[in-house]
Amino acid sequence: MRVSARSCDYSRQVLRRILWFVVGLLALAVVAAAIIPRDDTPEPTPTLSTPERTTVKVDIAASPQRPRTIPAHVGDHLLLTVESDGIDTVTIPALDETRPVSSTTPAQFDTLLSQSGRFDIRMQDANKVVGVLDVKPAS
Repeated sequence: MRVSARSCDYSRQVLRRILWFVVGLLALAVVAAAIIPRDDTPEPTPTLSTPERTTVKVDIAASPQRPRTIPAHVGDHLLLTVESDGIDTVTIPALDETRPVSSTTPAQFDTLLSQSGRFDIRMQDANKVVGVLDVKPAS
């Protein structure tokens, strides 16, 4: 099969036209990018006013003489540790919080206080109140 010189010139012409078309598109893209205005103004960062949050860290024993009162406010971060000599379950029923406790593993609560009120901290099996969480409205 012989390839004539005429068909070879035709292929070069087609390739040359495609190349000029691509160069034209590239030039058009460069001109468009240069003409379109840019918005270089930085966007203002929103400022969020976060309420002051206090961390209330308390360790209590499961067998106190009388229940310990823990003062706090709505929005406070509560870190409560309850230690026990035996196996039991510590609950704060009003906050729907329950943790197991044993002589080697204390019950640990890590929660944000979202409602005000007085909430008992109970040893479930011993049926004993070991503390009272007194949460006041945020000021």
